[in-house]
Amino acid sequence: MKYVCVFAHQDDEMRCLGTLLRLQEAGHDFAFITLTAGDKGLPFDDDQGAGHAASVRDDEMRSVAAAFGADYVCLGREDGFLYDDAALRRGLIAALRRVKAEVIFTHWTTDYNADHVVTAKVVTDASLFTSLASFESQVPALGAVPRIYHVDPGPGYGFEGTHFVELSKRHRDVKAHLIRLHRSQMEVMQRLSGSDYADQMAAADRQTGGRLLVEQAEPFRPSLAERRIPWPSDLPGRLGSPSA
Repeated sequence: MKYVCVFAHQDDEMRCLGTLLRLQEAGHDFAFITLTAGDKGLPFDDDQGAGHAASVRDDEMRSVAAAFGADYVCLGREDGFLYDDAALRRGLIAALRRVKAEVIFTHWTTDYNADHVVTAKVVTDASLFTSLASFESQVPALGAVPRIYHVDPGPGYGFEGTHFVELSKRHRDVKAHLIRLHRSQMEVMQRLSGSDYADQMAAADRQTGGRLLVEQAEPFRPSLAERRIPWPSDLPGRLGSPSA
């Protein structure tokens, strides 16, 4: 099966990386799509301009994609100024078709970052048209509309997980390593909060795991939009043993 991460920025996939690792073990395929170029991603080091920031973040995202043997597509919109328009929808329809998306991970519908909110809406809307040949006819239509899971934006945005994926110690360790491939963003977050994204994600996963009486887990909510509702079996089940 083809799982596709569609997020606003390079590093947003951190909220489902553990689940991707489990799906990778099961032999599934992946692609990553970002809607912006991440060009505002070096807010404390802007001497070299937006082009430099975009290049750094592109390299970092490609390193993560390489770990999954995955394609990476960037639609190149300006970071911080993402708006839903016809060109964005057309670009995403075509990109989802080219990577043959079956299940999508994307942002929750309410979030601290406006780019994330726009992405969630565009993904929900554009995915519906991927199976209709009258849209973007230069790229063959998909046989079915991709199903959608939303990731946790953190507290304060009305997200309540309904589906959960347990992570083993190995998954947790590899997830932290992959997050830290976004080296530039680790430095930014250290300056902002005193801890990096890998530590913050581990803390969030421990909190989620505590609700399930396991070490760590990632939460999700399925899209309930018609023809985009995923099956629970699209996510990995429980681990076989605590040491798995």
